[in-house]
Amino acid sequence: MLPRLSTLWLSAGTAFLAATVDAACTSPGLCDLNTLAYTHRRFWGTCVKFGETNSQYHALSVDFGEFGMLTPINAFGVSTIQPSQGIFSFTATDQIVNYWLGSTKARLWIHTLLPTTGLPTWLANGSWTQATLTAVIQNYVTTVAGRYKGKIYAWDVISEIFDDNGSWRPNVFYNILGTNYVTIALKAARAADPNAKLYIEEYNAEPVNAKSNALYSLAQTLKVSGVPLDGIGFEGHVVAGQIPTIGNVMANVGRFTSLGLDWAFTQLGVRIVNGGASVSRQMEDYIAMLSVCLNSARCVGVVTSGIVDTITIEGTGVWGGPSWTETLFDTNYNTVPAYYGIANSLTLATINGNY
Repeated sequence: MLPRLSTLWLSAGTAFLAATVDAACTSPGLCDLNTLAYTHRRFWGTCVKFGETNSQYHALSVDFGEFGMLTPINAFGVSTIQPSQGIFSFTATDQIVNYWLGSTKARLWIHTLLPTTGLPTWLANGSWTQATLTAVIQNYVTTVAGRYKGKIYAWDVISEIFDDNGSWRPNVFYNILGTNYVTIALKAARAADPNAKLYIEEYNAEPVNAKSNALYSLAQTLKVSGVPLDGIGFEGHVVAGQIPTIGNVMANVGRFTSLGLDWAFTQLGVRIVNGGASVSRQMEDYIAMLSVCLNSARCVGVVTSGIVDTITIEGTGVWGGPSWTETLFDTNYNTVPAYYGIANSLTLATINGNY
């Protein structure tokens, strides 16, 4: 059995979390989000970019009170780690992992262990048999996960494998191995890093729909077959004023938890696109999405898409052009209304889950 998240954090030292929190948060110093989430045995995290020199960005990125889980942006990829067949380079990933582990008590959630896009030519266009491609997956996953054994809280082992209609996305792994490539990767990851949590991550799968049905069917098959899988990551990219019905999202995550799986929002962002919604509506929708996590005992926490809009896991200028905002800090690193809505929701919540 994997250790509880609370055990992992307490071992790193979290005495300050016992401090009393005001019922109404009026400044970040009173209501750091990870501190508040921790009272409900959950984390609050963010996607974060290594090497940013802005002092305010840096200070927030290592603030354990705000962020207890970090997902490095654009850190792991086959093209970076294995640019040529048989040749591994860990210069960049070593620097990133060691930096964050040495700079904050936050833990690391890595996206993605075995990417299916952005692959180097030798892999994407190789002439593979089932046996040779299986060996490539096993070697790559074993080498990468094994190198960081014991340092990573969770791996998104596989990510974004379904189209919105529920069909499997074609890629070199699926084209040769069919759906079995997911099993191969998960088994290799468990063997290489047995105490890390293993997730499958997907976007647009928050409510019950064709994509989440396909994801649920896969998860059910994996669990019945004894394939190691600990949880599902729902990316949580939504538009303010257009979020899914919360009851529908609750029903969806409930069927995954019934399989014994944990879950998290892994890139949550409630986006105002081209001024299409108010900041108050954004705040309401953030609160609504958070309520799903607080009301689901197997939700381990929330990772947001980034600290500021200019540095997110999706980059900038997407989802409707240059005029958009979704993060909880503005370009001057001041908190936006949604920050306080989330903080007060966490302060007032009385539901306690498993973590």
